[in-house]
Amino acid sequence: MTVKENVKNPDVWLRGLFILIFGVILYFAVILVWLVVVFQFVTKLLTGDLNRQVADFNGGLLRYISLILGYITFQSGDKPFPFSPWPEKAREPAPRTRTRRRSTRSPARKKETE
Repeated sequence: MTVKENVKNPDVWLRGLFILIFGVILYFAVILVWLVVVFQFVTKLLTGDLNRQVADFNGGLLRYISLILGYITFQSGDKPFPFSPWPEKAREPAPRTRTRRRSTRSPARKKETE
């Protein structure tokens, strides 16, 4: 296609409109993430635990932000919510097992006392 045909293509302009819309949504989503961060910090400070429901919501919100970024940077052609279902929280990584740390130093030699 030529540049003239690309400029007249309504799909390109529609994509540009959606990029602007999702850019605004992204702006507010990042503000919402900061509000959740502050809320979770205060909750942790006062109770010693995180609010599980808010943590689950935040996981979905972070996944949603990732989907928006994928769409507006042309990594994906799939429009995020509300054009697709709300993303579930990303799967949690497998729990880390604690391993003993080995020393790289050679064992100290005992001094012989005579």
